[in-house]
Amino acid sequence: MVVDGTGTVRQPWIDTAGATAEAADRSGRPERTTDPAPAGICILDLDGHETWSNEVLRYSLGYSAEEFAAMPCAPSATFAHRDDRGADPDRFARMVAGEVNGFATERRFTCKDGSTLWVAETVSLVRDPGGNPVQAICVTQDITESKRPDFDPGAVPDFDPRAVEERSHLQVEQVPAVVYVAEPGPNGTWFYVSPQIEAMLGFSAPDWMADPSLWLQQLQPQDRESVLAEERRLLVADDAEDPTSSQTYRLRHRNGSTVWVRDDAMMLWDKEGRATWHGVLVDVTREKLLEERLEHQAFHDPLTGLPNRKLFHDRVGHALSRRQSGQVAVLFIDLDNFKTVNDSFGHAGGDEVIIAAARRLQACARAGDTAARLGGDEFALLLEDVTTEQVSEFADRVLAALSEAPVEFSGRPMPMAASIGIAIAGPGENTATLLRNADLAMYEAKLQGRCRHVLYEPSMHATVGSRSRLGASLQTALSDDAVSVAYQPLVDLRNGAVVGIEALARWTDQEIGEVPPNRFIPIAEESGLIHKLGFWAIERACRDLRKWRSAQGVDAYVSINVSPIQFDNDQFANSVVRVLLDQGLKPSDLMIEVAEGALLVERSRQSLRELRSHGVRVAVDDFGTGYTSLSYLSRLPADLVKIDQSFLRPLGDTSADPALLRAIIRLAETLHLATICKGIETLGQLSDLQEAGCFFGQGTLLARPGPLDEIPATVDLVSRTPARPRFVTGERIAAPASG
Repeated sequence: MVVDGTGTVRQPWIDTAGATAEAADRSGRPERTTDPAPAGICILDLDGHETWSNEVLRYSLGYSAEEFAAMPCAPSATFAHRDDRGADPDRFARMVAGEVNGFATERRFTCKDGSTLWVAETVSLVRDPGGNPVQAICVTQDITESKRPDFDPGAVPDFDPRAVEERSHLQVEQVPAVVYVAEPGPNGTWFYVSPQIEAMLGFSAPDWMADPSLWLQQLQPQDRESVLAEERRLLVADDAEDPTSSQTYRLRHRNGSTVWVRDDAMMLWDKEGRATWHGVLVDVTREKLLEERLEHQAFHDPLTGLPNRKLFHDRVGHALSRRQSGQVAVLFIDLDNFKTVNDSFGHAGGDEVIIAAARRLQACARAGDTAARLGGDEFALLLEDVTTEQVSEFADRVLAALSEAPVEFSGRPMPMAASIGIAIAGPGENTATLLRNADLAMYEAKLQGRCRHVLYEPSMHATVGSRSRLGASLQTALSDDAVSVAYQPLVDLRNGAVVGIEALARWTDQEIGEVPPNRFIPIAEESGLIHKLGFWAIERACRDLRKWRSAQGVDAYVSINVSPIQFDNDQFANSVVRVLLDQGLKPSDLMIEVAEGALLVERSRQSLRELRSHGVRVAVDDFGTGYTSLSYLSRLPADLVKIDQSFLRPLGDTSADPALLRAIIRLAETLHLATICKGIETLGQLSDLQEAGCFFGQGTLLARPGPLDEIPATVDLVSRTPARPRFVTGERIAAPASG
């Protein structure tokens, strides 16, 4: 900063916070390193050569530090306006000779760009304890504004040696830095140190000079070797072309705190060959802390405080370079269904899940492990010196910790689970390869059902290529009428009547063969084909239902599972109602099935509310496998729950207790929700369901999925020998209608 003639601090290139350095401006000013002084300051040796200058002075004149240091003589002489040169060399010589302690003047400087700068200049002599002159301090203040034609400059005071001496002492004490002259060596004598040492380090100048060992005692042990090595370098140097040193290190304050200082010094030799340091200490603690914060921000995630992708890559590289007997492993962790949480609870809720995941990962990590957030809902863990068995056990602990309990947000539970891919470094493997392999393994864990960990295998590369080819084939299949629909009855368990049919998409590729839904549906969701596939399936199911009801003479409905991604289309509900009208069906003839997670997303709930307002029924599929409670369902747009088959598997076993199933059925009735039990496979399960009061069911015992024309209107339940026609995969059907 520069002080003008009116006393106003001008900061033409410093931000208002004064804490961050900006690049040079367009006029070519040098970069700022933050300088707290309100005036230009320069330290001169007794020949008038600059040994240190502050940035205010350099900036005022338009020069860099390097350009300034290369000046052949004192800056006051180099930059002096041609009309103001003359008296200064004589004044400086008189001061060095001891006739005066300093002098003051007003003068003009010529800047690098040719402009003129008026300054009020004070040059003060600094003496050692013996009274010998050691160096001089030149302090300048910008008074250019006061020299305008419309400004009364006033009279320049006559030179008064006593007034200048008082001013010189004042200037030395006001310089925001510690000026010193000291003997080299860890216990060298301090010939002079300015009073500012007490404000900086808590020791008075007399205390500091009385104890030569104090500097070494206060120097942080971590910095001692580098600082002393720099001193030794200058002492043994063959040439003295550059006897300067600039170091940043830590000193301990008298109160125990740490002070970062920048030590700019020059080593000078007298006629007897004795060396002395002439230097300036500047407190740069604030700037150093800012630098550390900026460095931390560059390598750490701002939300969780964990290392970011860049730092994680660096640490993996170091681990690979120093590994010995143990193995290096990377766990690539991706939260399951995080988009659902974000859509349901907003980004604030999503952030809470990310923060909770980070804390749980850190709690799992051992000393020396690195847990990192790579971005979004992706995390990673670096494990060193481990065996394959230990890595697997560690992954189990991480999965358990992440899914231990939902995260609470605004009084509502948010589910959390993850899929983990594990890669163990092979011989010669680099960072990029190891992380790519862990990512592939994580993707495989997602395909296998999520909430699990999978160890990388080379065959996974082929799987990725296969998925890419499968996506292209699916798009072609949709365009070439190569997708079909199979139907499975929904049966009234009291009398065997088929009350509904569930539409199930099927795809048989000419080269691959039959592709199961759990393979092509995720591909459709990832590629965006799910919108085309899903809407086509609804159209086809409604058209087939109308034909089947006419042929069978029954009043059944059709049920179809909808991906939550389809609700991203704001016109989804209107489009479904239009299809029903086009096929001459009532809205109640269609039931939309959704997974529990979809009910957590506001956009999905809004679409379901719209559908129900038209009379379309809504069922929650695979109920009991997610996080939705029945009490929560009472406030959501649902008419029916389909109980997951995992609740049916123990039934029919004499040692099994179907109490939980009965409780779900009774609670659903209380909440006015119908229930369908899916996955009925044995006669024992069927019998227990009937006794438990479950009125509707679905499963291979009753009928397998197949072509619609093979589905009967009634299933024989009386003889416990249901009619089970043999169904084939399905017929080829027409492509979806446009629009």
